[in-house]
Parts: sequence; structure tokens; C-alpha cells
Amino acid sequence: MDIKRVSEPAERVRADLLAVPLVAGAPTSREISALDAATGGRLLREVRRRSADPAKQGTVSVYQTHGEMRADLIAVIGVGRADGQTLPPDAWRRFGGQAVEAARSARAKTLAISVGAAGGAAVGAAAEGALLAAYQMNGFKSSRTPFQVERCLLAGVASSREAQRALERAQVVAEATCFARDLINGPAETITPDHLGRVAKRLGREHGLKVRVLEPADMRRLGMGAILAVGRGSRNEPRVIELIHRPNGGRVRAGAGPVALVGKGITFDSGGLSLKPPGSMEIQKRDMSGGAAVLGAMRAIAQLRPAIEVRGYIAAAENMPDGRAYRPGDVLRTFTGKTVEVLNTDAEGRLVLADALGWAASGGSTRQSKPRWIVDLATLTGAVTTALGRSVAGIMGSDEALVRRLIEVGKETGEPMWELPLVEDYMSALESPIADLKNTGDGTAGTIFGGLFLREFVGGLPWAHLDIAAVAYTDKPRPYVPRGAVGWGVRTLVALIEKEASRA
Repeated sequence: MDIKRVSEPAERVRADLLAVPLVAGAPTSREISALDAATGGRLLREVRRRSADPAKQGTVSVYQTHGEMRADLIAVIGVGRADGQTLPPDAWRRFGGQAVEAARSARAKTLAISVGAAGGAAVGAAAEGALLAAYQMNGFKSSRTPFQVERCLLAGVASSREAQRALERAQVVAEATCFARDLINGPAETITPDHLGRVAKRLGREHGLKVRVLEPADMRRLGMGAILAVGRGSRNEPRVIELIHRPNGGRVRAGAGPVALVGKGITFDSGGLSLKPPGSMEIQKRDMSGGAAVLGAMRAIAQLRPAIEVRGYIAAAENMPDGRAYRPGDVLRTFTGKTVEVLNTDAEGRLVLADALGWAASGGSTRQSKPRWIVDLATLTGAVTTALGRSVAGIMGSDEALVRRLIEVGKETGEPMWELPLVEDYMSALESPIADLKNTGDGTAGTIFGGLFLREFVGGLPWAHLDIAAVAYTDKPRPYVPRGAVGWGVRTLVALIEKEASRA
């Protein structure tokens, strides 16, 4: 969908459908007042007749103008209450997404979105929501492509550098999120570890990232016995992928040392010899959502060029059962030298991350400097869904300040998180009689045990872990989130990096 801003007020924009926000408990905006006057007062009268609470978030009332205006249809969309004098970013994001859905339902090819004088932040958030809502994956359909909104105009936006920058950033971040969605939604027969490696190399060529892809021979030389074991049962061999963004020809602001993002990239998880039941296996192509988020974030970071070195790592493997597959009872030696007794081959995500985290903590292929902090994302445990439901990610970490920053950024990006504790007393349940660690706990608090296990491989560096198993995929469409892969984490990682660059 093509998107741009125009300075004309909403009532003067020509479009198939014009969307305007209605704020609860606030005076009627200039835009709605002008539209209501242009329709002889019929617009608000009709909207109030149709709904007892038309300003309630998500309420959509569509009005046919019958030639009274340049827009054929007007969609008045409730956005809830303002936070003080302004709407929060996610309210604008939802508004943009619901505007696209209203246009799609009305088969409107041209959509205008009224943002008025709300400022650059509102322009960026509304554009982001519209672009994310317009996402469709049609590459595997044999029938005619579903209807698409072709053009979106952000109306009433005064010409300013702030507004233009906000719109350009929204396009970059939304495209990166949709890029991650495509990877997650793609079938596992196509999205293999090798495919992810080739995608990373293409990103490097197109966006100036330094990329290295470790193949099995490289991993054996480096002693990455955990990811090699997980991938051993598949014909699609594992990869460990590294992408590095170095700004301004390598010149970085003083005090802004490198940071690392690590993603779990299990392209299909059968459970291995600890085989999953069929119902749980249907959606296991999404088990690389953390890796896809890191790839998407690195794509956006390379385009936005923050003045900070960012290293992205993806541990990519396919967990399959065959005669060579690793077994319960095996002892694996990881990159850090720590050994792990395998009790369940379906707890494979923490194993591949153990090697990737260890490599990231050591400085990766640079061998120049360790990162200041590490953030990892993984669809790690089903237990996080039981604990937090399907709208909130679990977060835990060794550095409280880093955890706080992530939670605050998530509030801004509309990707909420809830902190879970790393309970020290639980570590005894990860002790093995024959190795340094077991890969499972005692059957309780599965998400916390996963976090405690991963902490053992970050070399004491500040670290935060995001368990995104519950939020990476949705069967129920939401504003700006179509059914399927969410691309969860891309926007949060990008915003976190931008804030880190500005802090340095």
C-alpha cells in the first residue's frame, strides 16, 4: 500500500473512504466539526443513532456522503479516552489499522486518514498501524488475490521535517515487521536454516550489514555441541547467523559500546524424539519467530542508522526425529564449555540459544569487544501462555534497568511485557548428577526455569530474555495485526536501539 501525507484538511481530500477519530470525553475535534457541518449535521446525528458509545475504542460507524463531499464514505472510529491532552501512540496505531480494515470492508481503494494537528508522533503511529494492517500473505494462494487498499493519504498534516521523518520511520519499521511476518508464515519446507542464512546475506548486501553464517563445520570447530545436536536429526543442517550494524563507517559515539540481539530460530519443531502430539505440531513453523524478529529488526536498524553498533544473532535449526537425532540422556557440551544433560528433546530452544548466547557474549566473530548488554527473544515455553495469556510477553533478566527499559519501550510500541522473577532457589532443580545442568526443571514454573537456564550462558553480562511464545502468532485478528504471524518484537527492538543510541 502506497502511503503519503497531504496538508489539505480532511474535508477537502478526495478519497473512496475518509477515516476520522472520535475521542471519548473530549470536545468534538475541528475535523469532525467541519465534516459534520459539510453534511448539514447529519454525520454526528447518524453516528450517535447507530451507537450508544461511538467514541468507545474500536467502534466504527460508516456514513455515505451521497456526493456531499469529496470522500464517498466517512468512517468515524472511536479511539477511547486521551491521555491528558493527547492520544497515546497505540491509540493512533489502532486507529490507523481500523481505518484500513474499514476501507477493505467497503472495497475502497483510496483511503484518507485524518490526523489533523496531532504532531509527528501521531503521524508515525497512524501510518505504522495502517501499513501493518494492510499486510497480506498471498504467495501460496491459487485463487484471485483478496481486495487490497492501494493508497493511503494522511490528511491535514502540515509540512514539517518532524512529520516527514515520522512517516519515513513508520514505513521502515512496518516493512521490517511484515518482512518478519513473511518468514514466520512461510512453510517450513521453504524457511529452512539455510534459507535464513541466505536471507541474512541478502540483507547484508542490500543494507550494508556485515554478515557471517556459521555452517556445521564452523560450529564443530567452535565447540557448539548443543545446536549441532538439536539439528542432527534433520536433513536441513543448522546455522548460526551473525549480522552487524556499524554506523557512520564504523564511527560510534563515545560510550556507546556494542549491544547484542539474539533470536531463537527453530524453523520447525517436531519435539524430536520427545515427539509433540499432532495438535501441537501444526503451528511449529512459527518456532523461529524470535529469529525472524531479530532479522527484521536488523533490517530496520540498517536503514535507520542509529549511532550504535548492533549485533544480531540467530540460532537456526530444525528439530526432527530420525536415527541420528539426539536422545534423552545425552550430554551435550556447549560453546561456553558447560555441559547439559538432555531430559527432554522438546526443550530444544534453550539449547540452541545456549550456544548463540555464549557466542554473542564472547564478542562473536569480531573477537574485539563484548556487548554491553544482550536481549534474546524466543518462543520458549508453553507455560508463559498459562501465566500471562495471549496478549502479554514474559520478560526476565539479570539487569533490572535493562528489563525496565524494555517494559517502557513495549508500552510505547504496543507490545506489552510482564516481568517474571528469576527465583534463585529454583536453580537446584536444574542440577544434574552427570553434567553441569539439565535442560528441564521440576515440571513447574517452566518459563522461569527457561530463563534461569539461559542466564548461565551470558557470561555475567547484563541480559534480558523475552518469552514470546504466547504473542508471536494469533488466530484472532486485532487492529493492525492480521491473523497469523505478528512479527512481535521487531518494533520494540528497533525503538530500544534508537533510545540506546540517544542515551549514549
